[in-house]
Amino acid sequence: MMTRLFIFCALTLFPLLVNSQDRAYEAGEKVLNAGISLGYYGYGYLGDRSGVGVPLNASLEYGFTEEISAGAYAGYARWNYKYNADFGEAEYSWTFFTVGIRGSFHYTRILNELTDGDINEEKVDLYVSLLLGLESRSYRDDDDLDVYDSNETMVQFGPNLGVRYLLGKNIGVYLEGGRGAFGWLNFGVTARF
Repeated sequence: MMTRLFIFCALTLFPLLVNSQDRAYEAGEKVLNAGISLGYYGYGYLGDRSGVGVPLNASLEYGFTEEISAGAYAGYARWNYKYNADFGEAEYSWTFFTVGIRGSFHYTRILNELTDGDINEEKVDLYVSLLLGLESRSYRDDDDLDVYDSNETMVQFGPNLGVRYLLGKNIGVYLEGGRGAFGWLNFGVTARF
């Protein structure tokens, strides 16, 4: 069953991945990023930690023009943390979920024209993005003395600066610095179709 599913997915996605492109980003295409976030929730490393730990994120954007794309993003993280306190053993857990929209301005071609540069537009996509969304945080603290639960939802807004580098025609890697789905540094794989 799994073999058939794999073959079906490979045959379905193969035509999308071998589609010839002139630039790393073009109007009319979709770009999918999937990766991890670092630099936002960095405490609690002295005890026993379990769970997803590193926040996962994904975004999908559609290219409306040669410079503008927009779409959705989402992220998820969860971990549990145990430690020995003065009063006994304590445990707490966090669950984070974020969802929203993002828009990007792709400026590799414009930068090349303005600076008479020679950045390889077939491999490199430089962009700046703005994100607007909601982040849900759930917290539970359970120690020998008390149990505390907290849930909150916050509006999330911020810019990031990114670069995609294509390793093949439609698959590559990306790196974003700034306010991402969770962290201040996001990286992973990118695919365009």
